[in-house]
Amino acid sequence: MLKRFVLFGLFTVISHGVVAEDVPAIVSPESVGLSSSRLQNLDTLMESHIAEKKIGGANVLIARKGKIAYFKSFGLADDNKPMQRDTMFRVMSMTKPLTSVAIMLLYEQGKLLLSDPVSKYIPEFKNQKVLEMNADGKGYKLVPVKREVTVRDLLTHSSGLLYLFSNNYYHEPERKAVVDLYKQAGITDGFCRPDETIGDMVKRLARLPLFKQPGEVWEYSLSNDVLGYLVEVVSGQKFDDFVMQRIFVPLKMKDSYFFVPPEKQGRIAAVWKSDWHGSLLRVDDKPLIDADLWLCPQDAYATSGKYLTGGANVISTVYDYYRFAQMLLNQGELDGTRLLSRKTIELMTATNHIGNFDATFLHDHAWKFGLGFAIQQDRGHDVDSGDAGVFEWAGIYSTRFSIDPKEQKITIFMSQTTPFGLHFGLWDKLLVQSGSAIND
Repeated sequence: MLKRFVLFGLFTVISHGVVAEDVPAIVSPESVGLSSSRLQNLDTLMESHIAEKKIGGANVLIARKGKIAYFKSFGLADDNKPMQRDTMFRVMSMTKPLTSVAIMLLYEQGKLLLSDPVSKYIPEFKNQKVLEMNADGKGYKLVPVKREVTVRDLLTHSSGLLYLFSNNYYHEPERKAVVDLYKQAGITDGFCRPDETIGDMVKRLARLPLFKQPGEVWEYSLSNDVLGYLVEVVSGQKFDDFVMQRIFVPLKMKDSYFFVPPEKQGRIAAVWKSDWHGSLLRVDDKPLIDADLWLCPQDAYATSGKYLTGGANVISTVYDYYRFAQMLLNQGELDGTRLLSRKTIELMTATNHIGNFDATFLHDHAWKFGLGFAIQQDRGHDVDSGDAGVFEWAGIYSTRFSIDPKEQKITIFMSQTTPFGLHFGLWDKLLVQSGSAIND
Protein backbone atom coordinates (compact mmCIF):
# COMPACT_ATOMS: atom_id res chain seq x y z
CA MET A 1 0.00 0.00 0.00
CA LEU A 2 1.37 3.37 -0.90
CA LYS A 3 2.04 5.54 2.14
CA ARG A 4 2.14 8.76 0.19
CA PHE A 5 0.40 9.70 -3.00
CA VAL A 6 2.09 12.32 -5.13
CA LEU A 7 0.26 14.37 -7.68
CA PHE A 8 0.93 17.31 -9.97
CA GLY A 9 -1.46 20.05 -9.01
CA LEU A 10 -4.64 20.12 -7.02
CA PHE A 11 -7.36 17.50 -6.91
CA THR A 12 -10.89 18.07 -5.68
CA VAL A 13 -12.90 15.20 -4.25
CA ILE A 14 -16.00 14.72 -6.38
CA SER A 15 -17.57 11.30 -6.22
CA HIS A 16 -19.11 10.14 -9.45
CA GLY A 17 -19.35 6.46 -8.68
CA VAL A 18 -16.73 4.37 -6.90
CA VAL A 19 -17.16 1.18 -8.86
CA ALA A 20 -15.35 1.35 -12.19
CA GLU A 21 -17.24 0.26 -15.23
CA ASP A 22 -16.15 -3.18 -16.39
CA VAL A 23 -13.76 -2.96 -19.30
CA PRO A 24 -15.45 -4.58 -22.31
CA ALA A 25 -14.03 -7.75 -23.71
CA ILE A 26 -11.00 -7.33 -25.91
CA VAL A 27 -11.87 -8.44 -29.41
CA SER A 28 -9.77 -10.56 -31.71
CA PRO A 29 -7.34 -8.25 -33.51
CA GLU A 30 -8.22 -9.94 -36.78
CA SER A 31 -11.86 -8.91 -36.35
CA VAL A 32 -10.82 -5.25 -36.71
CA GLY A 33 -8.13 -5.74 -39.33
CA LEU A 34 -5.12 -6.10 -37.05
CA SER A 35 -2.58 -8.91 -36.85
CA SER A 36 -2.29 -10.80 -33.54
CA SER A 37 1.23 -11.94 -34.29
CA ARG A 38 2.39 -8.44 -35.16
CA LEU A 39 0.83 -7.00 -32.02
CA GLN A 40 2.93 -9.45 -30.03
CA ASN A 41 5.94 -7.37 -31.06
CA LEU A 42 4.62 -4.81 -28.59
CA ASP A 43 4.97 -7.34 -25.77
CA THR A 44 8.64 -7.80 -26.61
CA LEU A 45 9.20 -4.06 -26.88
CA MET A 46 7.66 -3.24 -23.53
CA GLU A 47 9.14 -6.22 -21.68
CA SER A 48 12.65 -5.37 -22.89
CA HIS A 49 12.36 -1.79 -21.66
CA ILE A 50 11.24 -3.01 -18.25
CA ALA A 51 13.97 -5.69 -18.07
CA GLU A 52 16.54 -3.00 -18.90
CA LYS A 53 15.10 -0.81 -16.12
CA LYS A 54 14.26 2.04 -18.47
CA ILE A 55 10.69 2.25 -17.18
CA GLY A 56 8.99 0.78 -14.14
CA GLY A 57 5.80 -0.20 -15.89
CA ALA A 58 3.16 0.86 -18.38
CA ASN A 59 -0.27 0.21 -19.83
CA VAL A 60 -0.74 0.07 -23.60
CA LEU A 61 -4.07 0.09 -25.45
CA ILE A 62 -4.76 -0.15 -29.17
CA ALA A 63 -8.28 0.13 -30.54
CA ARG A 64 -9.55 0.03 -34.08
CA LYS A 65 -12.99 0.52 -35.60
CA GLY A 66 -14.43 1.31 -32.18
CA LYS A 67 -13.19 -1.84 -30.44
CA ILE A 68 -10.24 -2.59 -28.18
CA ALA A 69 -7.94 -5.15 -29.77
CA TYR A 70 -4.92 -4.86 -27.46
CA PHE A 71 -4.82 -3.83 -23.81
CA LYS A 72 -1.94 -5.03 -21.67
CA SER A 73 -0.17 -4.11 -18.45
CA PHE A 74 3.58 -4.39 -18.00
CA GLY A 75 5.91 -4.12 -15.02
CA LEU A 76 5.21 -2.35 -11.75
CA ALA A 77 2.83 0.43 -10.74
CA ASP A 78 4.79 0.85 -7.49
CA ASP A 79 7.24 -1.06 -5.35
CA ASN A 80 6.05 -4.68 -5.27
CA LYS A 81 2.78 -3.71 -6.92
CA PRO A 82 2.12 -5.03 -10.44
CA MET A 83 0.69 -2.70 -13.03
CA GLN A 84 -3.04 -3.34 -13.58
CA ARG A 85 -5.42 -2.27 -16.32
CA ASP A 86 -7.21 -0.01 -13.81
CA THR A 87 -4.02 1.64 -12.51
CA MET A 88 -4.45 5.41 -12.35
CA PHE A 89 -1.98 7.83 -13.89
CA ARG A 90 -1.22 11.52 -13.65
CA VAL A 91 -1.97 12.32 -17.28
CA MET A 92 -0.49 15.79 -16.84
CA SER A 93 -0.71 17.72 -20.14
CA MET A 94 -3.17 15.20 -21.51
CA THR A 95 -5.49 17.32 -19.34
CA LYS A 96 -5.21 20.01 -22.03
CA PRO A 97 -7.40 18.27 -24.64
CA LEU A 98 -10.06 17.84 -21.94
CA THR A 99 -9.85 21.57 -21.22
CA SER A 100 -10.16 22.33 -24.93
CA VAL A 101 -13.31 20.22 -25.12
CA ALA A 102 -14.71 22.07 -22.10
CA ILE A 103 -14.18 25.39 -23.89
CA MET A 104 -15.81 24.08 -27.05
CA LEU A 105 -18.84 22.92 -25.10
CA LEU A 106 -19.31 26.55 -24.05
CA TYR A 107 -18.63 27.65 -27.64
CA GLU A 108 -21.45 25.44 -28.94
CA GLN A 109 -23.77 26.83 -26.25
CA GLY A 110 -23.16 30.33 -27.55
CA LYS A 111 -21.42 31.36 -24.34
CA LEU A 112 -18.28 32.55 -26.14
CA LEU A 113 -16.64 32.91 -29.53
CA LEU A 114 -13.10 31.89 -30.40
CA SER A 115 -12.51 35.41 -31.69
CA ASP A 116 -13.51 36.96 -28.37
CA PRO A 117 -10.76 38.86 -26.55
CA VAL A 118 -10.00 37.12 -23.28
CA SER A 119 -10.37 40.48 -21.55
CA LYS A 120 -14.11 40.28 -22.22
CA TYR A 121 -14.23 37.64 -19.47
CA ILE A 122 -11.01 38.29 -17.53
CA PRO A 123 -10.51 42.10 -17.47
CA GLU A 124 -6.90 41.82 -16.32
CA PHE A 125 -5.99 40.86 -19.91
CA LYS A 126 -6.77 44.38 -21.14
CA ASN A 127 -3.96 46.75 -22.14
CA GLN A 128 -1.24 44.09 -22.10
CA LYS A 129 2.37 44.75 -23.04
CA VAL A 130 5.01 42.67 -24.83
CA LEU A 131 8.59 42.50 -23.58
CA GLU A 132 11.23 43.44 -26.17
CA MET A 133 14.97 43.47 -25.52
CA ASN A 134 16.83 46.71 -26.25
CA ALA A 135 19.02 46.74 -29.35
CA ASP A 136 22.18 46.71 -27.24
CA GLY A 137 20.96 43.61 -25.38
CA LYS A 138 21.04 45.49 -22.08
CA GLY A 139 17.63 45.71 -20.52
CA TYR A 140 14.24 45.66 -22.18
CA LYS A 141 11.25 47.79 -22.97
CA LEU A 142 7.52 47.10 -22.90
CA VAL A 143 5.48 47.78 -26.03
CA PRO A 144 1.69 47.63 -26.43
CA VAL A 145 0.11 44.55 -27.93
CA LYS A 146 -0.90 44.91 -31.56
CA ARG A 147 -4.16 43.20 -30.71
CA GLU A 148 -5.65 41.52 -27.66
CA VAL A 149 -5.21 37.86 -26.79
CA THR A 150 -8.23 35.86 -27.97
CA VAL A 151 -9.76 32.58 -26.87
CA ARG A 152 -8.40 31.02 -30.07
CA ASP A 153 -4.89 32.19 -29.15
CA LEU A 154 -5.15 30.32 -25.85
CA LEU A 155 -6.40 27.14 -27.53
CA THR A 156 -3.57 27.24 -30.08
CA HIS A 157 -0.71 28.24 -27.74
CA SER A 158 -0.19 31.44 -29.70
CA SER A 159 -1.12 33.79 -26.86
CA GLY A 160 2.38 35.07 -26.11
CA LEU A 161 2.37 33.36 -22.71
CA LEU A 162 5.11 30.97 -21.57
CA TYR A 163 5.78 28.00 -19.34
CA LEU A 164 8.58 28.61 -16.84
CA PHE A 165 10.23 25.26 -17.55
CA SER A 166 10.79 26.21 -21.21
CA ASN A 167 13.65 28.40 -20.00
CA ASN A 168 15.56 25.19 -19.27
CA TYR A 169 15.55 24.26 -22.96
CA TYR A 170 15.45 27.54 -24.91
CA HIS A 171 17.68 30.45 -24.03
CA GLU A 172 16.50 33.64 -25.70
CA PRO A 173 17.10 36.68 -23.47
CA GLU A 174 13.45 37.72 -23.84
CA ARG A 175 12.33 34.33 -22.53
CA LYS A 176 14.61 34.52 -19.50
CA ALA A 177 13.44 38.05 -18.73
CA VAL A 178 9.76 37.05 -18.87
CA VAL A 179 10.35 33.90 -16.81
CA ASP A 180 12.18 35.97 -14.18
CA LEU A 181 9.16 38.26 -13.96
CA TYR A 182 6.90 35.20 -13.65
CA LYS A 183 8.95 33.92 -10.73
CA GLN A 184 8.96 37.29 -9.00
CA ALA A 185 5.16 37.40 -9.27
CA GLY A 186 4.72 33.87 -7.87
CA ILE A 187 3.62 32.37 -11.19
CA THR A 188 4.10 28.61 -11.38
CA ASP A 189 3.69 25.96 -14.04
CA GLY A 190 0.50 24.88 -12.33
CA PHE A 191 1.50 23.17 -9.11
CA CYS A 192 1.68 23.40 -5.33
CA ARG A 193 -0.48 26.44 -4.62
CA PRO A 194 -3.10 25.23 -2.12
CA ASP A 195 -3.33 28.72 -0.66
CA GLU A 196 -5.02 30.30 -3.69
CA THR A 197 -7.27 29.61 -6.66
CA ILE A 198 -6.15 29.31 -10.25
CA GLY A 199 -8.03 32.55 -10.87
CA ASP A 200 -5.74 34.34 -8.44
CA MET A 201 -2.69 33.25 -10.42
CA VAL A 202 -4.24 33.91 -13.83
CA LYS A 203 -5.04 37.49 -12.86
CA ARG A 204 -1.41 38.07 -11.83
CA LEU A 205 -0.20 36.39 -15.01
CA ALA A 206 -2.39 38.64 -17.17
CA ARG A 207 -0.72 41.75 -15.75
CA LEU A 208 2.77 40.57 -16.73
CA PRO A 209 4.45 41.19 -20.10
CA LEU A 210 3.93 38.72 -22.92
CA PHE A 211 6.85 36.89 -24.53
CA LYS A 212 5.62 37.57 -28.08
CA GLN A 213 2.80 39.43 -29.77
CA PRO A 214 -0.51 37.49 -29.72
CA GLY A 215 -0.90 35.24 -32.74
CA GLU A 216 2.69 35.66 -33.96
CA VAL A 217 4.35 32.47 -32.69
CA TRP A 218 3.42 29.00 -31.43
CA GLU A 219 4.75 28.65 -27.89
CA TYR A 220 3.73 25.90 -25.47
CA SER A 221 2.51 27.73 -22.41
CA LEU A 222 0.21 28.35 -19.47
CA SER A 223 -2.59 29.12 -21.92
CA ASN A 224 -4.61 26.11 -20.77
CA ASP A 225 -4.47 27.24 -17.16
CA VAL A 226 -6.08 30.47 -18.33
CA LEU A 227 -8.67 28.41 -20.25
CA GLY A 228 -9.51 26.44 -17.09
CA TYR A 229 -10.24 29.67 -15.27
CA LEU A 230 -12.14 30.97 -18.30
CA VAL A 231 -14.43 27.94 -18.03
CA GLU A 232 -15.18 28.95 -14.45
CA VAL A 233 -15.94 32.57 -15.36
CA VAL A 234 -18.14 31.75 -18.34
CA SER A 235 -19.98 28.75 -16.89
CA GLY A 236 -20.31 29.96 -13.31
CA GLN A 237 -19.06 26.55 -12.09
CA LYS A 238 -15.78 25.43 -10.62
CA PHE A 239 -13.63 24.00 -13.37
CA ASP A 240 -13.52 20.47 -11.95
CA ASP A 241 -17.30 20.42 -11.45
CA PHE A 242 -17.85 21.49 -15.06
CA VAL A 243 -15.50 18.84 -16.47
CA MET A 244 -17.00 16.18 -14.23
CA GLN A 245 -20.59 16.96 -15.17
CA ARG A 246 -20.09 17.75 -18.85
CA ILE A 247 -17.31 15.31 -19.86
CA PHE A 248 -16.47 12.60 -17.32
CA VAL A 249 -20.02 11.60 -16.39
CA PRO A 250 -21.51 11.60 -19.93
CA LEU A 251 -18.56 9.56 -21.24
CA LYS A 252 -18.67 7.20 -18.23
CA MET A 253 -15.09 8.05 -17.33
CA LYS A 254 -15.58 6.70 -13.83
CA ASP A 255 -11.92 6.72 -12.84
CA SER A 256 -11.04 10.29 -13.86
CA TYR A 257 -10.67 13.01 -11.25
CA PHE A 258 -9.06 16.27 -10.26
CA PHE A 259 -8.80 14.87 -6.75
CA VAL A 260 -8.90 11.11 -6.31
CA PRO A 261 -11.19 9.92 -3.50
CA PRO A 262 -9.43 8.05 -0.66
CA GLU A 263 -10.85 4.67 -1.59
CA LYS A 264 -9.13 4.85 -5.00
CA GLN A 265 -5.81 6.42 -4.05
CA GLY A 266 -4.13 3.03 -3.71
CA ARG A 267 -4.47 2.61 -7.47
CA ILE A 268 -2.31 5.63 -8.37
CA ALA A 269 0.99 4.64 -9.98
CA ALA A 270 4.26 5.87 -8.57
CA VAL A 271 6.55 8.07 -10.64
CA TRP A 272 9.95 6.63 -11.54
CA LYS A 273 13.09 8.57 -12.40
CA SER A 274 15.16 6.91 -15.09
CA ASP A 275 18.51 7.57 -16.76
CA TRP A 276 17.53 5.10 -19.54
CA HIS A 277 20.71 3.12 -18.77
CA GLY A 278 19.57 0.85 -15.96
CA SER A 279 19.13 3.30 -13.09
CA LEU A 280 15.46 3.45 -12.11
CA LEU A 281 14.37 5.03 -8.84
CA ARG A 282 10.94 5.60 -7.39
CA VAL A 283 10.35 9.33 -6.95
CA ASP A 284 8.87 10.77 -3.81
CA ASP A 285 8.17 14.47 -3.24
CA LYS A 286 11.40 15.76 -4.76
CA PRO A 287 12.14 18.37 -7.43
CA LEU A 288 12.19 16.81 -10.89
CA ILE A 289 12.98 19.52 -13.42
CA ASP A 290 15.29 22.19 -12.00
CA ALA A 291 12.79 22.96 -9.23
CA ASP A 292 10.34 24.45 -11.72
CA LEU A 293 8.14 21.38 -11.86
CA TRP A 294 7.61 18.81 -9.15
CA LEU A 295 5.20 16.35 -7.69
CA CYS A 296 3.03 17.43 -4.81
CA PRO A 297 1.53 15.24 -2.09
CA GLN A 298 -2.16 14.72 -2.64
CA ASP A 299 -2.93 15.35 1.02
CA ALA A 300 -1.61 18.93 0.62
CA TYR A 301 -4.88 19.73 -1.14
CA ALA A 302 -7.31 17.69 0.89
CA THR A 303 -8.52 20.69 2.88
CA SER A 304 -8.25 23.22 0.08
CA GLY A 305 -9.41 21.82 -3.22
CA LYS A 306 -9.03 25.20 -4.87
CA TYR A 307 -6.10 25.28 -7.27
CA LEU A 308 -7.46 23.66 -10.42
CA THR A 309 -5.33 24.06 -13.51
CA GLY A 310 -6.49 23.43 -17.05
CA GLY A 311 -3.05 22.23 -18.06
CA ALA A 312 -2.09 19.30 -15.87
CA ASN A 313 -4.45 18.33 -13.05
CA VAL A 314 -6.32 15.22 -14.15
CA ILE A 315 -5.67 11.66 -12.98
CA SER A 316 -7.19 8.96 -15.14
CA THR A 317 -6.82 5.43 -16.45
CA VAL A 318 -5.93 4.18 -19.91
CA TYR A 319 -9.47 2.88 -20.38
CA ASP A 320 -11.11 6.14 -19.31
CA TYR A 321 -8.88 8.13 -21.62
CA TYR A 322 -9.66 5.69 -24.40
CA ARG A 323 -13.35 6.56 -24.01
CA PHE A 324 -12.49 10.24 -24.42
CA ALA A 325 -10.32 9.47 -27.46
CA GLN A 326 -13.01 7.30 -29.04
CA MET A 327 -15.50 10.15 -28.66
CA LEU A 328 -13.10 12.36 -30.62
CA LEU A 329 -12.57 9.71 -33.28
CA ASN A 330 -16.36 9.28 -33.52
CA GLN A 331 -16.59 13.01 -34.26
CA GLY A 332 -18.12 13.98 -30.93
CA GLU A 333 -20.29 11.00 -29.97
CA LEU A 334 -19.84 7.84 -27.86
CA ASP A 335 -22.37 5.13 -27.05
CA GLY A 336 -25.29 7.31 -28.08
CA THR A 337 -24.11 10.35 -26.10
CA ARG A 338 -23.06 13.36 -28.16
CA LEU A 339 -20.73 15.88 -26.54
CA LEU A 340 -19.81 17.99 -29.55
CA SER A 341 -20.90 18.27 -33.17
CA ARG A 342 -18.98 16.77 -36.05
CA LYS A 343 -18.15 20.26 -37.32
CA THR A 344 -16.68 21.31 -33.98
CA ILE A 345 -14.50 18.19 -33.80
CA GLU A 346 -13.29 18.92 -37.33
CA LEU A 347 -12.44 22.46 -36.24
CA MET A 348 -10.45 21.10 -33.30
CA THR A 349 -8.66 18.11 -34.81
CA ALA A 350 -8.58 18.51 -38.59
CA THR A 351 -7.93 22.23 -39.07
CA ASN A 352 -4.53 23.90 -38.81
CA HIS A 353 -4.90 27.08 -36.76
CA ILE A 354 -1.26 28.23 -36.65
CA GLY A 355 -0.55 28.94 -40.31
CA ASN A 356 3.05 28.42 -41.38
CA PHE A 357 4.36 27.87 -37.86
CA ASP A 358 5.21 24.35 -36.70
CA ALA A 359 4.16 22.85 -33.35
CA THR A 360 7.63 21.55 -32.61
CA PHE A 361 7.36 20.91 -28.87
CA LEU A 362 7.14 17.07 -28.78
CA HIS A 363 7.43 16.98 -32.57
CA ASP A 364 9.61 17.80 -35.50
CA HIS A 365 8.58 19.88 -38.49
CA ALA A 366 5.44 19.06 -40.49
CA TRP A 367 3.25 19.08 -37.38
CA LYS A 368 0.68 21.83 -37.05
CA PHE A 369 -1.82 22.56 -34.29
CA GLY A 370 -5.58 22.52 -34.03
CA LEU A 371 -7.53 23.54 -30.93
CA GLY A 372 -5.75 21.49 -28.28
CA PHE A 373 -4.05 18.89 -30.48
CA ALA A 374 -0.91 18.55 -32.59
CA ILE A 375 -1.89 17.51 -36.12
CA GLN A 376 0.37 15.61 -38.50
CA GLN A 377 0.37 17.29 -41.91
CA ASP A 378 2.25 14.70 -43.96
CA ARG A 379 4.46 11.62 -43.69
CA GLY A 380 7.62 13.33 -44.89
CA HIS A 381 9.29 14.06 -41.56
CA ASP A 382 11.90 12.46 -39.33
CA VAL A 383 9.70 10.17 -37.26
CA ASP A 384 6.90 8.50 -39.20
CA SER A 385 4.03 7.89 -36.81
CA GLY A 386 1.24 7.41 -39.29
CA ASP A 387 -1.04 9.11 -41.76
CA ALA A 388 -1.57 12.76 -42.44
CA GLY A 389 -4.41 13.80 -40.17
CA VAL A 390 -3.20 11.94 -37.08
CA PHE A 391 -3.72 14.07 -33.96
CA GLU A 392 -2.22 13.55 -30.53
CA TRP A 393 -0.74 14.96 -27.36
CA ALA A 394 1.23 13.84 -24.31
CA GLY A 395 1.88 14.34 -20.59
CA ILE A 396 5.22 15.13 -18.99
CA TYR A 397 5.34 11.93 -16.91
CA SER A 398 5.40 9.90 -20.15
CA THR A 399 1.77 9.45 -21.11
CA ARG A 400 0.75 9.79 -24.77
CA PHE A 401 -2.11 9.15 -27.14
CA SER A 402 -2.48 9.14 -30.91
CA ILE A 403 -5.69 9.09 -32.96
CA ASP A 404 -5.57 8.11 -36.63
CA PRO A 405 -8.90 8.99 -38.31
CA LYS A 406 -7.97 7.39 -41.64
CA GLU A 407 -7.35 3.98 -40.05
CA GLN A 408 -9.92 4.48 -37.25
CA LYS A 409 -7.15 3.60 -34.80
CA ILE A 410 -6.32 4.79 -31.29
CA THR A 411 -3.01 4.13 -29.54
CA ILE A 412 -2.55 5.01 -25.87
CA PHE A 413 0.58 4.58 -23.75
CA MET A 414 0.74 5.45 -20.06
CA SER A 415 3.80 5.20 -17.87
CA GLN A 416 4.96 7.40 -15.01
CA THR A 417 8.55 8.10 -15.93
CA THR A 418 10.76 11.17 -15.81
CA PRO A 419 12.61 12.85 -17.49
CA PHE A 420 9.98 13.20 -20.17
CA GLY A 421 12.14 13.20 -23.29
CA LEU A 422 13.68 9.79 -22.63
CA HIS A 423 10.58 7.89 -23.70
CA PHE A 424 10.36 9.45 -27.18
CA GLY A 425 12.11 6.55 -28.91
CA LEU A 426 9.92 4.03 -27.14
CA TRP A 427 6.79 5.91 -28.19
CA ASP A 428 7.95 6.13 -31.79
CA LYS A 429 8.64 2.39 -31.92
CA LEU A 430 5.28 1.68 -30.29
CA LEU A 431 3.51 3.73 -32.97
CA VAL A 432 5.41 1.96 -35.74
CA GLN A 433 4.34 -1.40 -34.34
CA SER A 434 0.78 -0.19 -33.84
CA GLY A 435 0.63 0.89 -37.48
CA SER A 436 2.41 -2.16 -38.86
CA ALA A 437 -0.18 -4.41 -37.19
CA ILE A 438 -2.81 -3.16 -39.65
CA ASN A 439 -3.59 -6.14 -41.84
CA ASP A 440 -6.57 -5.38 -44.07
